[in-house]
Amino acid sequence: MKKFLFGVILFISFNSIIQAQEKTGVGILPFTYVQGAANTQDVYSIQETVTNAFVKTKRFNIVDRSKMDALSKEKNLQKSEDFIDGSVVQQGVSLGADYLISGHVISAQAEQMQTAPDSKTGMVTITYKAKLSISLKVIDVATGQVVVSETILPKGGSLVGGAFGMAPSTPEAAISKAIKDIESKIDEFVSKNFPATFPIVEIQEKDSKGNATKLMIAGGTAFNLQKGDKLKVVEVSIIDVNGKKLERKKDIGELKISKVEDENFSTCTVSSGGIEINSKFEAKAKLLVITKD
Repeated sequence: MKKFLFGVILFISFNSIIQAQEKTGVGILPFTYVQGAANTQDVYSIQETVTNAFVKTKRFNIVDRSKMDALSKEKNLQKSEDFIDGSVVQQGVSLGADYLISGHVISAQAEQMQTAPDSKTGMVTITYKAKLSISLKVIDVATGQVVVSETILPKGGSLVGGAFGMAPSTPEAAISKAIKDIESKIDEFVSKNFPATFPIVEIQEKDSKGNATKLMIAGGTAFNLQKGDKLKVVEVSIIDVNGKKLERKKDIGELKISKVEDENFSTCTVSSGGIEINSKFEAKAKLLVITKD
């Protein structure tokens, strides 16, 4: 009987860890744009760049594109980039999306530049700069609310070119370069707004003063975690403010992954906050390990 009970407890504990690791469902709505400010192919390339930023983290379940295409037709996106109705949100839920990503290409155009005439030949050099900016919104399907709205520009502003002799020589090349240049900014957008969270499985080592020095988290290669990654530990609590319950996340320490065990688990060394991490863990406070920006 004792073995049976132990097995049940072990199963429940492991199941709770797996649930904590469930990937977030994300649906990428077809991006919109104003006619004349961009062309269809460039808009598609920008959308692919955003989609790839989510895919390469290995932390999301991406809703099938064909289903999102069908959803966007009902939404009639071209009328308004800000329009989100109840039926769209409900369908997002039915498709397994926790969040919908709505993108609008504000501008993806190439601007011609030229040098002064050469003093000997009189020839001029023609190059192109791309003017690129996109707006990204994150919609929480549980509430239908836009929870994040941000304009993404390449580093240095919306105009992307290069020194004469190195700058793109065609409008198409200029746009392609600009799209490539925004990849890191989109990665930052995903990292900042969708940090991965993992529970602490166990404190593996403590020093003589009670500082946690080594612990295991329920996250591994399945979430693209790697040796050397830095993480932070937060305590999650619910605070009542004027009758409204608000979730508070308080930073209590930092970790560094020393070994990725497998797809589900990693071992971490504690960089700071060892005493508080240990005491909160023993008190069964709600602790989460979060990827840092």
